[in-house]
Order: sequence, then C-alpha cells, then structure tokens
Amino acid sequence: MKIVAGDIGGTKVLLQLVDASQAGRTVIAEQRYESKAYATFDAMLDEFVSEHAPASIDAACFAVAGPVFADRAEVTNLTWKIDALALVKQFSIGRVSLINDFYAVALGVPILAAADFIVLNAGKRVNFAPIAILGAGTGLGEANLVHDGMKWNVVPSEGGHADFAPQDEEQTQLFLNLHPKYGHVSWERLLSGMGLVNIHNFLSGHDRPYDETLPMEIAKALAEGDPTAARTFAIFVDIYGAEAGNMALRLLARGGVYLAGGVAAKNVDRFTDGKFMAAFLRKGRFQNILAAIPVNLITNPKVGLLGAAEMAMRVASGQWSVARTSPD
Repeated sequence: MKIVAGDIGGTKVLLQLVDASQAGRTVIAEQRYESKAYATFDAMLDEFVSEHAPASIDAACFAVAGPVFADRAEVTNLTWKIDALALVKQFSIGRVSLINDFYAVALGVPILAAADFIVLNAGKRVNFAPIAILGAGTGLGEANLVHDGMKWNVVPSEGGHADFAPQDEEQTQLFLNLHPKYGHVSWERLLSGMGLVNIHNFLSGHDRPYDETLPMEIAKALAEGDPTAARTFAIFVDIYGAEAGNMALRLLARGGVYLAGGVAAKNVDRFTDGKFMAAFLRKGRFQNILAAIPVNLITNPKVGLLGAAEMAMRVASGQWSVARTSPD
C-alpha cells in the first residue's frame, strides 16, 4: 500500500511517501519544506503529491504541532487550518488522520532502532511493559505507551501542566520567583524553551520577556563558557530528571523512559554526565525500582515522522476511525 506521512511544524514540514506492508516499509520519497513559504498546507501537499505520489494513495497521517480536534487542526505560529475530509476529497486519498505531534513521537518510539537513541540507564527492560515519553522543546510534551497484546497504544497526557515541585532551597526560591508572575507554576514553566529563559532570568536578576531567540542565546552562552548559562542548564537538567522519575513511578514504566525534544538532543553532554540520572533516581525508598528502568535519549529527529507513518498504516488497515473517501 502507498501511504503519506507528515510532520508539520511552524518552521518546517517533512513529508514522506512510503510503500508499506506487513513485511516492512520503504521510503519512496521524502521532502523538507519551509512552512512559511506556503500560504496553506494544501498548496504544499499538492506540490509534493504532484511530484512524488502515485495516482492512488491508500492513507495519510499528518502529525501537527498545534491543537487537533477530530478531523481538523491548526498549526501553532501559522495561519494554516487543516481539514482531513477536505484533503480526502482534494487528493483522492483513501483515509486521512490528523494527530498531535507529540502523539506521533510516542507512536514512533517502539519503531526506533538502537542507533536512534543514547542509553542513559540500561536498566532491565520488561517486554511490553508500559513506556513513558517526555520531551522539552517549545513546550513540555508527555505521553505514555501501553500494549494491548497486539499493538502499542498511546495514552495522551497533559502532565506538563501539573504542579511543579521544587526539590531544594534554590528550586524553592525559583518557584517563589515565578509564582507571582504565573500563579500556577507548572513543570512546563521550567522544562521548555520558555523554562530555560525563566531559570536564566531568575539567576541573572533579569526579567526579559520570552521570545524564541532567547533559548538559543542561552545555549550559545553555555558553549562559550558563561557560568550563568551553565548553572541554568544544571538546574534545568536536575528538574528534568526529577519529572522523568515522577513519570516512571506513576506509570511503573518498566518498558523504559524516553526523552524527546530538541533541548536534550542538542545538549547531549548535559544529560550523559550522570546528573540527570542522579535526579531521576532521587526518589528515596523507590530508588532501586527506578534503577531497573531503562532511560534513553532520542537522537533521531524523525521519530514523529515514524509515528505518523505507523498511524497511516493503521488507518489504511481500518484500525482507526478517520475521514475517508466513502463509508465502509
């Protein structure tokens, strides 16, 4: 069968045409597009289909960085509105599914090869046991995977908006610094690009409003040996490890914990020096349980595309109720 998978973000879009079967998948074509170069997603997809796709596409799944409601989605930082049923009709695709981008990341995790992640803790993986995924990037994504005996299923979560719990005096002062500003201080207020800025503002005494260039400035300062940037990342990693440990305990994630998102992938050295795992394990009487849980840092930037392709295959086989050409 021929499927199209897409990972749609506010900056870039990756589209793939895949020949899929029970035996495996072969990528026929892959194209990267700059999002802002197109007025609509439909125009971009039309260009891709015209150049690469056959006359008949069995199914498509598009992972969207933005809110997804049933068969419609909007892309954060763009004016795009994507309608699955409209895509079915316009491009004669058998079935179309729209899913959240972090949902796609979770769905892609079981497909990862050993070369696609760095092992932070080998642990002792239990086959088909629950898996926890979290990823700090623009925001903090969290999701869980559970196996039903036939396939992996994503259990979505908005755990990134749960209450942040400081672990020491410095983090308590950080919390007290942010509380008047936000009222509710969630994990996402610390574990995200915005979180890096919040931590850096706290340490430097500044109150710079967030914009998307500031996390890159902090990362650049870190590379240049700036002590405030170094302390910013140290606190960030400590908090990240604590929340990863929380997820592992809540789910009893004996199938593993996976870190996704750009912050970890672009700063691997800050996660492999043992400090992340020290924070992960700092759970008192349950430290030994956590020590047995594998922890991996995803380095494959196309994990969301893998998940979208997996969903497209499920859609094509009728395992998922989606917009389609005609009723079954």
